[in-house]
Amino acid sequence: MAAKVTGHLQKQAWIDRVLPPVEEVQPGLWSIPVEIPIRPLRYVLVYVLELRDGIAIIDAGWNDEKSYEALTAGLAKGGYAVSDIKDILITHVHPDHFGLAKRLREETGARITLHRAEATTLMIDPTQEVKWQMESDFHAIANGVPEEERQLMNRDVGEFRSFVDHHPPDVLVEDGQRLDLPGWELDGIWTPGHTPGHMCFVDNTRKVMFTGDHVLPRITPNISVHSSNPPDALAKYLDSLTKVGTIADELGELEGLPGHEYRYSGISDRTAELIGHHEERLAELVGVLRDQPGLTAWEVSQRLSWSRSWDTFKFPERRSALGESVSHIELLQQRGVVQSDPGETNRWRVVEKS
Repeated sequence: MAAKVTGHLQKQAWIDRVLPPVEEVQPGLWSIPVEIPIRPLRYVLVYVLELRDGIAIIDAGWNDEKSYEALTAGLAKGGYAVSDIKDILITHVHPDHFGLAKRLREETGARITLHRAEATTLMIDPTQEVKWQMESDFHAIANGVPEEERQLMNRDVGEFRSFVDHHPPDVLVEDGQRLDLPGWELDGIWTPGHTPGHMCFVDNTRKVMFTGDHVLPRITPNISVHSSNPPDALAKYLDSLTKVGTIADELGELEGLPGHEYRYSGISDRTAELIGHHEERLAELVGVLRDQPGLTAWEVSQRLSWSRSWDTFKFPERRSALGESVSHIELLQQRGVVQSDPGETNRWRVVEKS
């Protein structure tokens, strides 16, 4: 049920660990790789949609000069300039997707579009920083993160957020809403999970779906619970996968245009594959807790199977693994499969049915 590759040059570039080319996917639609200074993602794919009086872009890239230059050079290959940008549609506000949006709006007057739930996660008021820091620390203690790691977590996440200028959007898009883009029949699909207000976009006339980080052809998107993503993140993600798979089935063969990696087809097959992956992870987690009841989420994370050994993870990878573990534990709790002992730090065990 794996996704079928349609972006063959992109796939080869991914294998060769180089940037893929700027490509005209179809008339009036371009794909531009914009470098990001983190591994293993390496770049985000920004999509350019030709309008009657300029262009719209889907996602914007990381907020640094090298990324801005890559976007500018990519636009030029399509015969466009930054000044042509009229609309900036954001799938979600992670720095590799949202980072350059404010600069581009200031330079062009373009409208930034977000889902309402995503806009609420933006830290627009500086006084929110203290509240967020307290929530982050509470989250770390509840999940058994050691003191030294908690300090790294607060510092690392704070630095990560600094790459995004938090300013309100100009347009709030709702689930199923047709966007005001002359020459396109682009509809928004609300797909919470990776973030609370993640959006995909579909144009059935052009047979394309922009899937952001919701559905990627090879990588399993990170679904974490933390101070900005609620305890039911995984439940919402699984529901969103079913929703997108159903839409893809109803509309026929669509090409998936993701935020990373390469273009693909077989969206509904890929959503089913991702659902299966998470059900397998839930079963694995139950097995860990049945063997060793009373573990914290941090301890569970060290015992799950990852693409590499936990011992090789740097802190950002451990933080992501913890968030994934918490999201799965929370879903198991919602299903009545596990429960925690009372206390400041949650210690989890399987609920044995009588």
